[in-house]
Amino acid sequence: MPEPEIPSHQGPDAQSVDPDLDVITMAVKVPQTLAHLHYWAVRMPRKASKDEVLAAFRASSRIALIRMADGLDALNPVKEMMADLGRPNDSLYEVALWEDMLKVEGDELFYAYMVDNQAIVIPETIDAIRALTGAEPDGAASIARTNAALGVGAFTTGASAQ
Repeated sequence: MPEPEIPSHQGPDAQSVDPDLDVITMAVKVPQTLAHLHYWAVRMPRKASKDEVLAAFRASSRIALIRMADGLDALNPVKEMMADLGRPNDSLYEVALWEDMLKVEGDELFYAYMVDNQAIVIPETIDAIRALTGAEPDGAASIARTNAALGVGAFTTGASAQ
């Protein structure tokens, strides 16, 4: 069922964090309990190669590049992989982005990613608590500490391992 309004709530939510973000979002509600699936079409400020875009995504420890070619062709196999890795509750703390379907055409970028309904907020919440309490004033240090504790960034698939 499509959300009744354009933009859907995701765009305004993102703009509450980055008011300069030029985005219009649309969403479809589906009976899905594992995760959200997002498709993006982005106009970049300049032309870029697919390798440049993938390198930018790889720079974030909380984005996991996955591949359909590795059998991760739907939400459930990704969650099953988390279970196989021994993650509590099959938690995917990262955003899982399909690198083999990512497409760049000039200054336009098209990609899809998966967001775990439950686990995605856990690392950021831990980092926010540390920041608010002063337990860790260095954001990068908190992220590294949280990532190590949760195993964030510990899995790669196929070409992602490069």
